[in-house]
Amino acid sequence: MNRREFLQRSGVLAGAAYLGSPALAEKLATLGNPNLVIGIVSDIHLRGADTAGTFIHTLEYFRSQKVDGVIIAGDMADRGLLPELQVVADAWFKVFPKNKGLDGKRTEPLFVYGNHDVEAHTWGGTINSVGKEVAEAQGIGPRRAKAWKQCFKEPYQPIWMKTIKGYHFIGAHWENQKHISGLADFLQEHNSELTADGKPFFYIQHAHPKDTCNCAWAWGRDDGTVTKLLSNYPNAVAFSGHSHSPLDDDRDLWQGSFTSIGTSSLKYLYPMPARENTYQDDWSAKPPSQMPKMNPSDGRQGMVMRVYDSAITFEKREFVYDEPIGEAWYLPWPISTKEPLSFENRAKSAPIPQFPADTKVTVTEGSGSDRYGTSQKQVTVHFPTVLKKNAGVRAFDYEIQVEYDWLDVRHITATKRVFSPKCYLGENKEEGEVICVFGESELPKNFAYRFAVRPCNCFGGKGNPIYTDWIK
Repeated sequence: MNRREFLQRSGVLAGAAYLGSPALAEKLATLGNPNLVIGIVSDIHLRGADTAGTFIHTLEYFRSQKVDGVIIAGDMADRGLLPELQVVADAWFKVFPKNKGLDGKRTEPLFVYGNHDVEAHTWGGTINSVGKEVAEAQGIGPRRAKAWKQCFKEPYQPIWMKTIKGYHFIGAHWENQKHISGLADFLQEHNSELTADGKPFFYIQHAHPKDTCNCAWAWGRDDGTVTKLLSNYPNAVAFSGHSHSPLDDDRDLWQGSFTSIGTSSLKYLYPMPARENTYQDDWSAKPPSQMPKMNPSDGRQGMVMRVYDSAITFEKREFVYDEPIGEAWYLPWPISTKEPLSFENRAKSAPIPQFPADTKVTVTEGSGSDRYGTSQKQVTVHFPTVLKKNAGVRAFDYEIQVEYDWLDVRHITATKRVFSPKCYLGENKEEGEVICVFGESELPKNFAYRFAVRPCNCFGGKGNPIYTDWIK
């Protein structure tokens, strides 16, 4: 199949394509057995053997799913030290001795270095914790080829290609934040293999390709060169980590002229900034916030990809409580170039979360301190989570606005967004109450006011509001 024919074979299910569709079970029932099964993790950030428990547990789950390979999209060794990389290798070979699963069939390691692996030995935190002499002697960066061969028992190549059951995987190790030298030539060299039959091929690097998954908010994106290169391959599926974005955010999946998947983190998560209770990593100033940062340290996530003739599915899973993170993603194959699963196209059909009938929102008043220790009177808004099991659609986050009336005009004096405390876990752990805190300085003076609360999806869709009573 040539590229022209590939482009013409648009997937008719594309617009309603990511899982969450009511027809999901019916679609899956028609797929049969997968041609290929791959476990996917990133940013595992191991140090000593005592930090490898979740990684081993995750590998054991992958083994139980009879995966044909495992992707690690970078940041294996937290401080970029050779003994830490050895911990990764020891865990791998404990679960997959000689790169084989329980059935004796080969399970391919599909690993790449990230910035922590090759740079962190030079950082102040590492030098302060182990000393400059140890950091220099054990740093992976100056000896990345030797370290790779020693730990994983295979030659190191800055860009490599492996083939599993007729599907090609390309991995590009971290070079710097901006680009991967030699990738254009590598793709050209293997162009005939990558385009011969219309099958997907899979590309792995640590940083997100610019303007793809998670779009503009994701810190640490590359310079866009990879996006331009892969745009020539509608059958490319790229995997990247680095941002630690939770998998409950459907913007971890992007599709345009190719497909790009954010792989989250098996160590800790960064829920999206600009929320009242999130870490504002993209700010140099201190944004106003009445609430402390949420603590997603128990959010350790990965995926299982299953490749079929007519679709690719991604089971999203957290590995602390062993629960799915919402429904899987479903990608019809080949991708539709007329209506790819871009953010814009999915926003048109993404279901809008709504509070169940008779949901109540209440307020309490008291005193407290903002995130930076400034004390003042506070008003806290309380409302229940919106979940698939109680409302049909799970909310991504919530918008809370302060309203007051002045004569015949209704004014909005403040708008905040907030996550539920356990939004990044399965529904069974998220059920409960959400709060949003407002300081006295953020509320109207000399007017009665009320709060309006709307559940939102990640594409900007907002449900109908529920209201508090008027507060005088």
